[in-house]
Amino acid sequence: MAASIRRKWDTVNDCPSTKKPDLAEEARRHRQAESQPIPEYWAKVVRLPHGQTEVSVTPANRQTIINLRMGFNPLLDCPRKRRTVEEQAERDEENRARSAKRARQSVRFLVKSIFADHMLTFSYRENVEDRARVAADWKEFVRLFRHRYPDWQYLAVLEKQERGSFHIHVAVTAKQDIRWLLRCWLLAIGQPAQEVSEWLVGGVKLGERSLGAVNVEPPKRRWGGTAKHWQRNKLAGYLTKYIGKEFEESDKGAKKYWHSRNVERPKIEKFWLRATTFAQAVEEAHDVVFYTGATSLSMWGDHAAGVVWITGETSRELLGRCSSGLAELLED
Repeated sequence: MAASIRRKWDTVNDCPSTKKPDLAEEARRHRQAESQPIPEYWAKVVRLPHGQTEVSVTPANRQTIINLRMGFNPLLDCPRKRRTVEEQAERDEENRARSAKRARQSVRFLVKSIFADHMLTFSYRENVEDRARVAADWKEFVRLFRHRYPDWQYLAVLEKQERGSFHIHVAVTAKQDIRWLLRCWLLAIGQPAQEVSEWLVGGVKLGERSLGAVNVEPPKRRWGGTAKHWQRNKLAGYLTKYIGKEFEESDKGAKKYWHSRNVERPKIEKFWLRATTFAQAVEEAHDVVFYTGATSLSMWGDHAAGVVWITGETSRELLGRCSSGLAELLED
């Protein structure tokens, strides 16, 4: 993809023989694009497994819509700009922020897709600061654990503690076989197999000889009060806060999270809204969620920014019964 874009740049913008654009024709096309009604808001509907739905509404960018109607792509049709060191550093920071936003969104979708409601923490006794070692240990742990549970689903996020050592927060579904988890983790991080067997069979406690631990983390007071199980929205929010830290502390290109491959991906639809005011946009977004049969709605909105986000979950017995109403709404 990058090579084709570069060829486009070279042939269109950098060659001396490139024809100059017809400014009068561009002006005519611009007026024609502006003359048509321009939507004020657009929405994104994310339908996740198990009946979960997210709807987000964002103000439309007027110039972007005009560019689309004119067939203009700034990435391909604008000449390359030589940036100063300071400008490039600023651009890199913007790209980093966008990557962090995409990663947080992916983590949220994955947590909801596996229907996660428990969180585990895998830790080391020693101070492990080598990210590559942690990644290798986790890969070995998953390989060992799946000998007994081949369909195990997870979402794992790294956190760097104050002492500098890494530990891993993992979102999972339902109660887990904690003894098997601990056995596989200890073997993966180098605990002698004989010591692990003595603990499992003979009940000989490892104590200070243990190289690590696996703990079940209940919801924090801020993220779920005294409940025994995590709410999926709050568990996703808790884990995504570490993604921003990872982008600040890790090297460029380093993986910020891991997940199982056997996860059903969400279905995403984008469309323009008829709303011309923020209140109308909120009403349309609510209608979209309503037609999925979702209940227990959560909403976040920013009137100044014109952004609203609504999430809900459809009970199993209602799944598929409200799809016709939603289809009609999206087609209008």
